[in-house]
Amino acid sequence: MSLRWRFAIGLGAITAMVIGFVGVGAYIAVSDRLERSVDDSLKARAAEVTKGGPNGFDHVDGNRAASNDVDEPAFTRPTACPPAGFMQPASAAQLVATDGTTTVCIEGGVALPVDGQDRTIARHGTGTFLRTIQVDGKRYRVVTTARSDGSALQIARSLGEVDSVLGSMQRWLFGIGLVGVAAAVLLGWLLARRTVRPVERLRDTAEQIAATQDLAVAVPVGGPSEIASLGRSFTTMVDALGTSRLEQQRLVRDASHELRTPLTSLRTNAELLGRSDELTVAQRQSVVEGIGMEVEELTHLVSELVELATDRSAESEPIESVELADLARDVVARAERRTGRPVTLTATDPVVVDVRPQEITRAISNLVDNACKYSDGPVDVVVTGARVEVRDRGPGIPEADRPHVFDRFYRSVTARTEPGSGLGLAIVQQAVERHGGTVWAADRTDPDADGHLGAAVGFELPTP
Repeated sequence: MSLRWRFAIGLGAITAMVIGFVGVGAYIAVSDRLERSVDDSLKARAAEVTKGGPNGFDHVDGNRAASNDVDEPAFTRPTACPPAGFMQPASAAQLVATDGTTTVCIEGGVALPVDGQDRTIARHGTGTFLRTIQVDGKRYRVVTTARSDGSALQIARSLGEVDSVLGSMQRWLFGIGLVGVAAAVLLGWLLARRTVRPVERLRDTAEQIAATQDLAVAVPVGGPSEIASLGRSFTTMVDALGTSRLEQQRLVRDASHELRTPLTSLRTNAELLGRSDELTVAQRQSVVEGIGMEVEELTHLVSELVELATDRSAESEPIESVELADLARDVVARAERRTGRPVTLTATDPVVVDVRPQEITRAISNLVDNACKYSDGPVDVVVTGARVEVRDRGPGIPEADRPHVFDRFYRSVTARTEPGSGLGLAIVQQAVERHGGTVWAADRTDPDADGHLGAAVGFELPTP
C-alpha cells in the first residue's frame, strides 16, 4: 500500500473513532435525557393523582372530571380510577389490588403485567416502582405507586416517540459519520499527495543518480520543513559522495604517479640482471641492492596507501582515556634506538584525552620520523596538555609549502630528492581530524645553541 493511501486510511480511521466516540456519547446522553423526562412526567402524574382523599383524586376539579366522564360515553370508568384525561399523556393505566387483580382505567389501554413488586406496593400502601416493559413488540415505561385505599396505581407511557427520536438520531449519526470519514479519507489523500510529492522527487533524483552515476545532478529541496531538511541532508550526502569520489580519483592518480618511479627502476634493474653475464660481481651486487631498496620503498608506499585508503584503525581500535605524554614517551624511546640520535621529550600540564592509542601513536611516530628525515641534529618532542609539537633543527619549511605539507604525496622542491612517499603527514592529519583535532606546520621560534631554527610540526586534540 502506498504512503498516500496509508496516510488517508489512517486519517479516516482516526476520524471514524472520533465520530464514533462522540456519536455514542451523544446517543447515550440524549437517550438518558429522554427517558429521564418520561420518568419525571410519570412520577409527577402519579404523585398528583394519588394525593388527597381515599379515592386519590378528591382534589380534581369536578367540572374537569365530569367533562372527562362525558368524553368517555362508551366506557364506564370505575369509580376508584382517576379521570382518564387527568393521567395524560399516559397510554395505559390500571389499579392493582393486593391479590394481584387489575382494574383497567383507560379504555383501549394495554394490559400491564403485574409482578411481586407491584403487589408488595399495593399491600403495604407505600413506595414507587419504575420499570420498562415490552408488550406486543412496543416498549412502555411503567410507574407503580401506592394508593391510600390499599391498592396500587400503574400508569404506563409508550416509548415509541422516544424510540422514534433515537432511531432518527442513529440514522443521522451514521450518515454524518460516513460523510465525515469519506471527507477525512479524501482530505488525507490530498494532504498526503502534497506531502509525498517532494519525497517522490527525491526518490526520482536518487534513482537518476544511481542509474547515471552523475553526482552533479541538482537535488530538489522544497516542501514542509522536515521534507526540506531531508532534501538538504540528501544534498549533503551527495556532495560528500562526490568529494569522496574525487579524493579516490586523486589518490589513484597520485599513487600511480608515485609508483611509476620505483617500478621503472625495478624494470631497469631487472633488465640489467637479465644481462648478468655482462656485469661484474660488484655491478650485480649493486643491482641487487637497488632492487631490494626499491622493493622496500614500494612496501612502505603500499602500506601507507592502505592506511590512507582504509579506516581499519577507526573500526577496530576502541577509544581509551590516556595521557599524550605516555604515548610520546614510547615513540621517543623507539626513535632514539632506531636513529641513534638524541630525541628528547618535554611534557607539561598533563591532561587525559579520549583517543585511539595506536592511531595517535602512529601520528606522533610519523611526526618524529619526518623530523629525523629532514634534519641531522637532535629532535625535540614537546607535549603541553593535549598539544604535541615536534621540533627539528633542519632547514625549516618554506612559507609557500606550509599550506600543502599535509597533502597526500606532496613534497617540497628541496625535499624531492629525499626518500619517502609524501604520505606521512597526510596520515597524521587523517588521524588527528578523526579525533576532532587540528594540525599545523611552521618554523621554530626558539633557535638552538648553534642558532638553528628548523621546523615545528604538531597537532592538538580536544579535551573532555
